[in-house]
Amino acid sequence: MMRALVAMLAGAVLLSACSEGVSPQPPPTVTPGQGSDNAGPLAPTDVLAGGGSVARPPPEAPVEGEEEAPPANLPPPKGSAVVVGPGSEPVGLSDVQQVDVDFVVSGIRSRGEVDVEFIAPGGRPYEKRSRTVEAAPDESRTLRFSLPVAGTLVTSSRMTGTWQVRFFLDGARLATTSFTLEP
Repeated sequence: MMRALVAMLAGAVLLSACSEGVSPQPPPTVTPGQGSDNAGPLAPTDVLAGGGSVARPPPEAPVEGEEEAPPANLPPPKGSAVVVGPGSEPVGLSDVQQVDVDFVVSGIRSRGEVDVEFIAPGGRPYEKRSRTVEAAPDESRTLRFSLPVAGTLVTSSRMTGTWQVRFFLDGARLATTSFTLEP
């Protein structure tokens, strides 16, 4: 019983010493009368976007009597995918180290999460990966995803046939392509 108590206390001490993600200073105490609304606007250096280190000014307040401008109608995100290099044509399983697929995406609204799924012949999911992409809505970005083949389960299990590669942006499917690995 005593050992368990000592172990639990030691664990609590170790956890309390961990400072990752925790402010090293305790929060300030607020006494009545502090924090009134007449402190004035914040300086631009007091507003950090997303916890980053680049200071951005606060958004301007709309002028009384003026309506806020509606957001511009942006086209929906678009994407296309193409197999590049070995694998762009049917290729022998022992003749390829990896298969590279380029995904071109546009219409991103500042930041998005791109997911790629490699689907093995027969329709079973083989591998899924994600990557964050940032761009203005009028820009496009090209992301390359590689499927290792040599020395992997793909070659040891002789996973030959047509593979599907599916691309998603924030959960919505944007593109699909395929490649063939021959025996």
